[in-house]
Amino acid sequence: MEKKHKVYSGLFNPLVNIYRSRDLLMQLTRRNIQSRYKGTALGLLWWFTTPLMLLAVYTFVFSVVFKSRWGVDIGDSKTAFALIMFCGLVVFNILSESLNGAVGVIVGNPNYVKKVVFPLEILPVSSVLTALFLGLTWFAVLLAGVGLFMQKICLSIVCLPFILLILVLCCCGLAWLVAALGVYIRDLPHVVGILLQVLFFMTPIFYPIEMVPAAFRSILLLNPLTTIVESVRKVVIYDQWPDWGDLGVGFLISIVLFQVGYFVFMKVKRGFADVL
Repeated sequence: MEKKHKVYSGLFNPLVNIYRSRDLLMQLTRRNIQSRYKGTALGLLWWFTTPLMLLAVYTFVFSVVFKSRWGVDIGDSKTAFALIMFCGLVVFNILSESLNGAVGVIVGNPNYVKKVVFPLEILPVSSVLTALFLGLTWFAVLLAGVGLFMQKICLSIVCLPFILLILVLCCCGLAWLVAALGVYIRDLPHVVGILLQVLFFMTPIFYPIEMVPAAFRSILLLNPLTTIVESVRKVVIYDQWPDWGDLGVGFLISIVLFQVGYFVFMKVKRGFADVL
């Protein structure tokens, strides 16, 4: 009984347990990455091809067809709108890939559930790390686009790792929640898909938050992705330091999600074998 208590209690126990299983976690993540495009002609090159194609499409649609502008002076580049949007897409894609990968990860691996010594809690984390690998590839394309088309690399980009840490903690917490609930609620993948679509339009990806009427802006600010997206744009595009107050609140929220998600997962995982 004492052993079970040690597994899921304590502020740093999630990090400690992840660190203890780091080798196995890296193997699972590597397997996820390699199997994603296994057998395709381009293989892992798809990780770079996909964001490049999307960036080209968004650039054409919004700078040539719609002739859109973000409403601020950032050099009046035709590609500026696409690069600003791409910041939001990268952030959202990391969360989306994490949750879509985690929601069925326990159900899809019943053989691991039957192994008493296997740390099931690292399965959702492997989905997050896989999504993060994809996201870092997209960030590389984004930074290359900023350097090529806007001809600058912002000093404030040194804040990007801390912003990504907040995002990863949120993703891990939510991944544990959906992975645990997905065992008992088999409709959850469909629910997660719908909620992600709602979240996509409730996040200022294709529009600046200043365009939202003041009465509804506070609702968008409840979305933790809003602060993360806006912070990424400041440090990557505008060469501004992020709002440390907002990031501090976001960091506290991410810690809470991380702890709650881990606690719920470890609390209910004892029933996984009975359900599967």
